[in-house]
Amino acid sequence: MSTTAKASDHVKPCNIEQSERHNRRDADYIASLNPRTLYVRTELSHNNESYVVPDLKGVTLQQHYDAIKAMVKQKTGRAMQEKKVTVIGKNGKPKERNGSSPIRESVVNIKPDTTMSDLLKYTEKVCQRWGVRAIQIHIHKDEGHYTNPDDPSTWQPNLHAHIIWDWMNHETGKSFKLGKKDMEELQDMAAETLEMERGKRKSETGAEHLERNDYIIQKQEEEKKKNQADIEKQKKELADMAQASILDKLLHSGLSPAVRKAIEEERTIHKEELRQATTAVDENGYPYVWTSGNKKDQPVTWEELAKVREKEKKKAEIQAKEDKDAALAKAKADKEAAVAKAKAEAKAEHDADIAEMKKVHAGLIDKERYATNEKGNTIYWSGGSKDGQKVTKDERIKWLGDQLKESEEANNALCERLKDLRELIFAACSLNFKKVVQIIVDQWKAGLRQFTKDLKDFLLKAMSVEKTTEGRKTYVNDAFDFAKMLAKTDPDLELDDKALKPLYDDALKIADGTWESYHQKRDQLFDAAVIALVEMGNCQNQRHLNQKQANIIEAFLAFDGGDRIQLCEEIWNVASPKVNYYWRDGTFDALEELRTRELNHRTYGNGRGL
Repeated sequence: MSTTAKASDHVKPCNIEQSERHNRRDADYIASLNPRTLYVRTELSHNNESYVVPDLKGVTLQQHYDAIKAMVKQKTGRAMQEKKVTVIGKNGKPKERNGSSPIRESVVNIKPDTTMSDLLKYTEKVCQRWGVRAIQIHIHKDEGHYTNPDDPSTWQPNLHAHIIWDWMNHETGKSFKLGKKDMEELQDMAAETLEMERGKRKSETGAEHLERNDYIIQKQEEEKKKNQADIEKQKKELADMAQASILDKLLHSGLSPAVRKAIEEERTIHKEELRQATTAVDENGYPYVWTSGNKKDQPVTWEELAKVREKEKKKAEIQAKEDKDAALAKAKADKEAAVAKAKAEAKAEHDADIAEMKKVHAGLIDKERYATNEKGNTIYWSGGSKDGQKVTKDERIKWLGDQLKESEEANNALCERLKDLRELIFAACSLNFKKVVQIIVDQWKAGLRQFTKDLKDFLLKAMSVEKTTEGRKTYVNDAFDFAKMLAKTDPDLELDDKALKPLYDDALKIADGTWESYHQKRDQLFDAAVIALVEMGNCQNQRHLNQKQANIIEAFLAFDGGDRIQLCEEIWNVASPKVNYYWRDGTFDALEELRTRELNHRTYGNGRGL
């Protein structure tokens, strides 16, 4: 291509393997070129330049293509469409749609003084405008063609650069979409950046872009037409000679060697042109040849290639239909198999559920029918005619009833003997001791935890027969033992021994003389607890006890040592009437928080309530 070439950037899907071979200038690739159509002058190859983006150095185009596939799958969740697919157009007719072309290649015309820096500026503008990124640039100054393959002086250089583009948006996993207007703007950008004259728009010329080899062939066709005109002129001269006079024939009877050579060359060129015109070649200019049959190794003509491709197309359509039918049949069979499997699994699951239900039902029946011990184990008969058999609940109830009846009869007999013993023992006791025992029983039955002052005075007077503290404590122990015996020998009394403990402790305080001081201290702490709760309840800004108030109530509870629930109820019963009616619920809740402190570990603040 001459230095007056116009700016052009033609983008197409990249043939990865062919592109890398071409740009690397592999020896086998150079050897495969047809020097009559395209020639690479290796002695000029040192003028070539190549650029690869830093992050892809050492990475082949195939490896980058595979990385893009993985990226598309990750971003979109779908595999990248690589093959052509048939779709129905708006007119209702089927048409082929190319698969994805994530890597594309463009051939850009350049000038003799165009540098790699110029091309990088161009690709940077393209990236800023549309987001398309150039990953490789190869400047070729060793390619061209001969106008006359037999004359080295007719060499015409084809100065150009190959730009390899990554045509994918790596944020979305989708390819960039450049329309007709964008491609025209791309050509304008190439002309402006590379400072070349812009070629005429396709919309103006109506001409289709020619690939490299097609362009060379077109140029050679133009040369052939020119040469053909010269040959036709010579033929006319020879025909004129044939019709000339005998004198002219005699004068021209001997053709000059140059004329003969021209005629022979014309025949050779015509034969070669005919061969080239009729021989089918691929996109790289390689001729197709027959691989079998009586034409093995002979060139394939374009007509023969068209017939073969038509036959292959019909065969492919037949195969596609067969594949589709097979796929539909397989899908149907798979669906039927899946339905059958699902039914079988559902039936198996249903049968298993029924079996489990029967098992559970049988277990429930056994559980309802047969008796079990406290651990849930079935009870069996031991001995007798039913030895080893399960005991039914009715049988168990009857047996337990018999046992209870026997136990009640034995207990009643024991109670009668204990009553006799009690009366015998009481007969030897003093009247005051009997009164003390009756007081203890009455207080116990009433659920009281301490003695009143008048009862305290009576108990102290009754046990004054004992002169020592230890003697009075023994008196207390004997009185409480008799009270427990009365409860056990009286079927109408059902008293809890734990409820007797506070009364027993209070009686010991009477015996050791600490009753007055203890109750005086307890009353002081109780009154302080009531005051603290009332103080909190009547403060509109408080919703909880503060630390000081909580400590006062806790001091009373700790001193008494009794059940927190009962003690808090005692405080509430006295404090409640003294709290404003509207704040009673909140006050009660605050006391509940303190009562359950050991459960929720509430922390109280100082000053105002939390």
